[in-house]
Amino acid sequence: MLHEQEAGAGVAADTKNWWKRPYRMVQTNLRQTDALYDQKALAREVKAFGADVLLYNIGGIYAFYPTTLDLHAINPHMKGDALGDAIEAAHSEGIALVGRYDMSKATRLGYEAHPDWFVHNARGEALEYNGTYQACVNGGWYQDYSLEIISESLGKYDVDGVFFNMFGYTNFTYSGHYFGTCVCDNCRRRFHDMYGKALPLKEDFSDPSYADYLEFKDRTSLALRAKVYKHIKQVAPQVAMTGHRGDSDLIRMETQRAVDRPQPEWPYQAGEQARWGQAYGQGKTVSSTSANFIDFAWRFVSETGPYQLARAAQQLGSGATLDYYLLGVMEQDDKTAFPDTSRLFHWHKANERHYTGLKPASKIALYHSHAVVPGHGAGGYSKRPASGHLAEAAFRGAYRALVEARLPFDLVVDEVITGDKGADVLARYDALVLPNVTCMSDAEAKTIDAWVKAGGVLLATGETGLYDEKGARRETPALKSLPITDRPMARPNMKGAYFRVTPGELPISDDVKLLMLDHTYYVAEAAQGSETVLKLLPPQRFGPPELCFPDYESDMPGAIIGAHGKGRAIYVPWHADALYYRDSLPHTRTFLTDLVVRHIAPAPVKVEGRGSLEVTVQSQPAEGNVLVHLINYSGQRNNLYEDAPALHGLRLGVRGVTGAALALVSGETVQPAGPADSEGYLWYALPPVEAFEAIQVRAH
Repeated sequence: MLHEQEAGAGVAADTKNWWKRPYRMVQTNLRQTDALYDQKALAREVKAFGADVLLYNIGGIYAFYPTTLDLHAINPHMKGDALGDAIEAAHSEGIALVGRYDMSKATRLGYEAHPDWFVHNARGEALEYNGTYQACVNGGWYQDYSLEIISESLGKYDVDGVFFNMFGYTNFTYSGHYFGTCVCDNCRRRFHDMYGKALPLKEDFSDPSYADYLEFKDRTSLALRAKVYKHIKQVAPQVAMTGHRGDSDLIRMETQRAVDRPQPEWPYQAGEQARWGQAYGQGKTVSSTSANFIDFAWRFVSETGPYQLARAAQQLGSGATLDYYLLGVMEQDDKTAFPDTSRLFHWHKANERHYTGLKPASKIALYHSHAVVPGHGAGGYSKRPASGHLAEAAFRGAYRALVEARLPFDLVVDEVITGDKGADVLARYDALVLPNVTCMSDAEAKTIDAWVKAGGVLLATGETGLYDEKGARRETPALKSLPITDRPMARPNMKGAYFRVTPGELPISDDVKLLMLDHTYYVAEAAQGSETVLKLLPPQRFGPPELCFPDYESDMPGAIIGAHGKGRAIYVPWHADALYYRDSLPHTRTFLTDLVVRHIAPAPVKVEGRGSLEVTVQSQPAEGNVLVHLINYSGQRNNLYEDAPALHGLRLGVRGVTGAALALVSGETVQPAGPADSEGYLWYALPPVEAFEAIQVRAH
């Protein structure tokens, strides 16, 4: 139960600097008819819900204000000025208003005037859906007319921020039907100017232009975002722009489900996005708006309240703030999640000071490569390497292994590592995990190698660094720190293979003598002076039972560990991470995590006790505090999210702290059980943990 605190304990509203603090946003993706809703009532309802920021439509497809631009269609249901009324109402309630633009589409007005501004496939068809037309990133609607819309609206209205929906390219309709790539004259001309070749004929690496086309889409999308950001700052410098990658004042993403996504359920989406935002934003405020509904086709059927709490707990625990997304206004036909979400918003308001100025404080980092990991338009190059089909499973398996081993960790991202601050970012961490990061630039490898040489501990799996940043094969590994002499040789079809575990090699029972292996094994020659663990049993007979006994054991290792300067690098020549994602065998998880923790200092925090939970740690330097979150997943069973049964009897150990701990959710003060132990942990017996708990302790 979220501890009720005194009213007025939150920070006073400041509608202009909303994005510099841990805000609570409600996003209303408005329908045309919502322009008729009483804007004063909407502002009161949003405030009563516990939010201090309202996201409200400005325009793009339909203007929610009386525009004078000929091609910008006015909402046909609007009477008067919905946007102006909404701004006045929000500000009167102390609520910041963020305007929503969707420049990705236009109505027939824009299309018929300038069809060349819009997406056309190889058959000459426009991408039309319900009377709206998809704009081409390289066409005049996006490049020029959108700036006129911005100039008009921001020049007239006192909005506090702006959000742009669907920046970039799309090949699919809302119904999920494949449409194909845009081959309009603008795309043809710009691609040829940049690469000196024709657009690809198909989205496949067999086409010699396709790798460059992926880069083209990324570069032009980021250039457009930069152009829009610069224009906003010229028109209304005080207005904050949200964003994902590229230029923005804050990071904002979206957490949602889709019924046709492959199972198993990925319950860590919200935390993954929060960690990514922290890693990419480097100090920017981060949120990932949590969709109220289950899928786009059913926008009015709500997720459960416990699911919203699970998402929010992950985000708070990994440095993001609260953000909730509705289709329409607060008057919904299914308010299933409203009570839990509203109660959380009010609790957060009362505890906002504890979430101000937080910084990541983990000592383990998991590497996220834009070239490799699918999602948000990323991961395109991962399909080129031989093991590319395992890209998502490898990343998620490593992510799961760290979460489920209760090891606090952050993400680091390739785009930051290759920048000016890359070395400084890596220097924060004792260990770095590279889960089959197949595609890697020379710049990435150089920064990582230097970090290992300075004392870092690196764990890399599978085909990490065996391809360049566009997925082209390398003849030697990009990482010089790996304890191998040459490019490993892939041996596929390892179904029925095992690893022999010698007693004492892993912190598991001596009764466990085997780990399973599938997919591919990479035969690598260990560098001189390195050590190995486990031994490969090549594929064994698995039928009939009378013949199921090992007839050959090799000396090939399950991991190779070697020194590089002051640091160590561990190469795992198989896809242990992807197998853990698929099979969830705890000993595979232990193999991965033990290879990391045995070589670094004890974690900042650890938890003892039963239950499915995640632990995260953040610091609050200005206040001298440490904030630890414990997130309870006991209410989740695949894609079902119900109330999490409370976890009892948990003990939390925290290093480098002193005095009593404050449990922010239960409201209890917890005294340490005694002096710090030999590893420096001060131990606290925790109150029962329901959806989550946040423990604040004073740092030394």
